[in-house]
Amino acid sequence: MKTLRFAVTLALLGGVSAFATNARVESMGKSSMFIMDDISIFDNPANINLYPNFLIGELGNYLYHQDSVKLGQNRDPLEPWFGGIFSLDIGGGNSLSIAGALNRKEERLFKYFPDKIYAGALKFNPKDIGTQGTVAPDPVTNFDGFLGGNFNNKAFGAHIYIAHQDGMYDNGTISTAAFVSAVQGDIGTNIEINKDNSFEAAFGMARIQYGPRDRSFGDADLFSYFASARFFTGIDAIRGHLIPAANFRNMSAPGREEFEVRGGCGVDAAFDRGFFWMGLNLFYNKQKADSNWVQNTDGASIYRDIKGNKKGLAGDVTQLWQFGGTISFGIERNIWWDWFVIRVGGQKTIAYADYNTGTRNQNSVLCPDKNGCPKDGNYFVTNEVNDGTRNDNVGFGFGINIEEKLKIDMTVAEDVMFRNPFQGEGRLISRVSATYSF
Repeated sequence: MKTLRFAVTLALLGGVSAFATNARVESMGKSSMFIMDDISIFDNPANINLYPNFLIGELGNYLYHQDSVKLGQNRDPLEPWFGGIFSLDIGGGNSLSIAGALNRKEERLFKYFPDKIYAGALKFNPKDIGTQGTVAPDPVTNFDGFLGGNFNNKAFGAHIYIAHQDGMYDNGTISTAAFVSAVQGDIGTNIEINKDNSFEAAFGMARIQYGPRDRSFGDADLFSYFASARFFTGIDAIRGHLIPAANFRNMSAPGREEFEVRGGCGVDAAFDRGFFWMGLNLFYNKQKADSNWVQNTDGASIYRDIKGNKKGLAGDVTQLWQFGGTISFGIERNIWWDWFVIRVGGQKTIAYADYNTGTRNQNSVLCPDKNGCPKDGNYFVTNEVNDGTRNDNVGFGFGINIEEKLKIDMTVAEDVMFRNPFQGEGRLISRVSATYSF
C-alpha cells in the first residue's frame, strides 16, 4: 500500500527508526514539535495515513515524582494504553484509514482537572484537603477515534477524544461530587507539495468540566480552541530538513483560562546508522485563575465549586504570564547490532514571569510558592531539572528493532547510574512503549 512519498523519505533519512513512541521522544529531546513520528497522530489526525496497518501502545510509566514504592515492594506501571491504525487501499495509490486508542490520558486536557473538589463555603483552609472535599476521579472512558484518507498525496483526518467519569472514585466510593469530563474534536491535513517539501496543519476544539454540578453542553466558557502547523523542507547537504513550526492554545475550564502562542524552527539530519535533531521555540503564555482555585502546601490543586459561582472569569482574578523559549536536541544511533539503538537528548527552558495575586488569593493554584503568594512579583523560571518526567532537563533510553516490524522503546530511569546495585533499590526503566507494523 502506498503512503505519502514524503513520509517514506523521512523514514529513510531517519536511518534508525521510522516511528517515534512516547518513550523515544522522552529519551531524545522531550519534544516531538520538530520530528515526524507516529505520536503526531494525536496532534494532527491526518497523520494516521502515514502509518497504515500499525499497532501502538505502552506498558505504562514509572515516573520519579510518583515513585512511593518502598524497597522490597512492587507496583505495576501507571497509565498503560494501546491502539491501532488500519488502512484500505482503494486504488491509484489512494487509501482510507480508521484508527483508535483505548485508555490513553490526554495530559493537555487533564492538566486542568483539580486534585480535589471542595463544595464548602468561601472560608477555606487549604490544609483541609486531607479531611474535606472529594477526590477528583480519574476518567474511565478514555477513547480516541480517527477517520482519514490519502488522496493523491494529500492526507486528511478527523479525531475525537472522550474521557469521562460521573459519580464514583477511589475504588468504588460513590459521590455526587465526583464528576470530570473532557471531550475533544479536531481535524487536520498533511499535504505533500513535492518530494522534498510537506506541509501539515490541524485545528480543534475541546470542552472541559468538573465538579458536582453539571452544566449545559453549549456553555461557551467551557470551550477551548487550538491549532498547529509545521513545514518540512529538505536540505540535501545534511540529508535532513528545516522545520518551522507554530501552534496556539486558547483553553478554558471552570474557573481557569490559559492562552499560549508558540513558534520556532528546528532541523534534523541523518548520519551513518543514526539521526539527530535540534530546535528552538519561543512562547508567550498567560494564565488566569478565579478565587475558587487554590492549592495546599503539598502543591495539590483544589477546586471549590461554590453554589451560584459565576461562569467564566471576570474582574480582579489571579494572573500569571510568561515569555521565554525552549531549546531542545535529540540523538540516536545503532550500536553493536542493527537491531539495537541508544538515545539521549535534553531541553532547557528559560522564561520571564510576572505574577499578580489579583483578589489577594495567596493560595492560588498559579502561585509558584507552595507556601503562598501574598504579594505580586516577577522572576525567571525554568523547567524541572530531574523529576523524571517528559518536562525535565535530560533523557536517556534505548530501543529494540525486530525485523523493522516490532519496535520496543524504553526510557531509562535518570538516576539508575547512581544507585547502589547491592540494595535492589528503585526501578531501572521509567517508560516502555512499543509499535508493530504489519
